[in-house]
Amino acid sequence: MASAQILCTKCGAASAAPLAVCAKCGGRNALVCGSCGTQNSLGKNFCDKCGTPLSASGSVAPPPVRPPGAGAPDIPATAVFRLPTPGQALASPLAGTAPMASSGVPLALPGASLPPAKQALPPSAPTPTAATVGDLWNPAAPPARATPSAPPSARERWAPLINGAAIVMGVALAVFAAWRWQLSQRPEVQVPRLATKYLDALRAQNYDAAYAMFSDEARRSCTLDEFRAIRDTTTWSWSGLRIEHQEPGAILFAYDLQTPGSPDRTDHVLFTQEGERWTRPYNWVLMRKVEESFDRGDADRGLLLAQAAATVNPRDPMAWGYLCEAAYYRKSPTDAETRCVRALELAQIYPSDLTPKSLYHLHAILADTYTQALARPDKAVEQFSLMLGFPNISPEDQCQILLARAQAYRQLSRPGEALNDVTRGAALCTNPSDLAFIQKMRDALRAPVP
Repeated sequence: MASAQILCTKCGAASAAPLAVCAKCGGRNALVCGSCGTQNSLGKNFCDKCGTPLSASGSVAPPPVRPPGAGAPDIPATAVFRLPTPGQALASPLAGTAPMASSGVPLALPGASLPPAKQALPPSAPTPTAATVGDLWNPAAPPARATPSAPPSARERWAPLINGAAIVMGVALAVFAAWRWQLSQRPEVQVPRLATKYLDALRAQNYDAAYAMFSDEARRSCTLDEFRAIRDTTTWSWSGLRIEHQEPGAILFAYDLQTPGSPDRTDHVLFTQEGERWTRPYNWVLMRKVEESFDRGDADRGLLLAQAAATVNPRDPMAWGYLCEAAYYRKSPTDAETRCVRALELAQIYPSDLTPKSLYHLHAILADTYTQALARPDKAVEQFSLMLGFPNISPEDQCQILLARAQAYRQLSRPGEALNDVTRGAALCTNPSDLAFIQKMRDALRAPVP
């Protein structure tokens, strides 16, 4: 049986004593099996690979003899002793090793105490223990086997999933609630509800609730009693509320109005945004006062009231129409142009009591302002053309419009179109002064005699 040896795993030096650290280089010592060469721990009794007993280890081979002429070795040869087994005396040095030189100090007799050491280990130096050196005679205890824990219950297994699902559901509900709230604040959703409440309040003659929806300007210009007085007690109903026009800050609704004994008709209600609120810009009481003032010939008071009505509802075409007419008669051409254009633009979108005759009159004011005050014949031609597009215009009015447009064409150096209007006017005009003007225009345009 091949013997096992204690060899350094780093430098390969053999050791007789079962030291955990190599005395030569400080590397780790291992018990090398003589049969298979496997490195085993020093505390092993059998080889981990082949199972050969490791306790019957032979002596360590002596160091190689230095050949003649070789230099002195770097490491001095030392005496190797085998540790005694329990009950045995210290073994003699291995055979073949040279005795150590005497230091001149007599050895202590058996049983006598050792002489004191010249220098003791420092207090901080670790004390060798059995754990660091290893038990030379007993194998190392096997590692403790972990006790298997009980499998988790169904509740413990499902708890993370349930908690995660609850969190996801909570977040989803919060997002859904925020979306619904944001959707409810959109004008397309919020304002129709207000319009419904307003019409229902009027139908039920609950004027307090309807008046509460007025804008601040509307309440300052109209008291609750004035609002009650202007309403009648006729029974009516409504249906089919719908958005007819929408722009930033304003929504115009149309609805079907039913009254007993009368055919159904379409009516309108306007809501505008005032700060964070949507309100009714109600100015009917003011507009009645404006009409009464102009009917009495009090143009100054009518102008002031029309300005107040336009402040309450800046989208009221009739209020701007009164402002246009007032500026025209006060000979303020710039204001007349601005207000008349505004009134005509609003009349194309928002309903009012402006009749076709009233709109025709606004175009006439603009045409005369462009011709006489602002010297804008191109703009005057546009207004004359719009006036000719109205239905049921009398021949006398058509005559005046054609002759005025012919003169504007002449100022624009467009003689062909001017002559065409003069020719059309000659077939409609009957007044001698108009006929004389036609002949004068023909001569100026050098038109042939018809």
